[in-house]
Amino acid sequence: DDKNRWPPKPEEFLYIPNIIDYLRIVALVWALYGNADKASADWHFVTWYTISYLLDAVDGVAARYFNQESKLGYYLDMVIDRFSSSLALYKAAYRVSNPLFHASLLACIVLVEVLAHAVVMYYGEVLRVHQKKMGGDFTIVRLYLNYKAGLAFGCISYEAMLLAIIVAAPSWVVLLFAPGFVFRAVANCVRLWACMVM
Repeated sequence: DDKNRWPPKPEEFLYIPNIIDYLRIVALVWALYGNADKASADWHFVTWYTISYLLDAVDGVAARYFNQESKLGYYLDMVIDRFSSSLALYKAAYRVSNPLFHASLLACIVLVEVLAHAVVMYYGEVLRVHQKKMGGDFTIVRLYLNYKAGLAFGCISYEAMLLAIIVAAPSWVVLLFAPGFVFRAVANCVRLWACMVM
């Protein structure tokens, strides 16, 4: 089965969805380092970060359309997702003045982006535990993973809230996305907990 092959064949490095992922990396690097003007640095970051995020929505579609699903693409996507979300959490954490909110955003880097995703990936890839057994007994996890609307709500809100904080958007904008942010964070922490007690 080509999509589960590891190590990857050389041609997999040039699969269209993997090239899209390389472009995501370029967009994230440009988001961080491509602007010398401090006055517009936050908007520069958010613009290029959003481009990377939109490319993330395209890579999976391209993989299925071109029949180029691969383990390399899966790993690329997962690692880039974790790096980009951690980057946004870090930048947002240093834009808030409330110490508890600051600490909560930094904790999300560890709990949600690193631990939860690493443990779930380990259980799925190494131990071959099915996704539905990793917290599938909990309503919040089912709403997050089993419904495209739930996944979109959680993921888009999670990123949008962070980007709103980074550009110092009005509080009501941040609060608008906060429920989805909390939904995604809690769903991933519940999955982590479910794996740990398995």
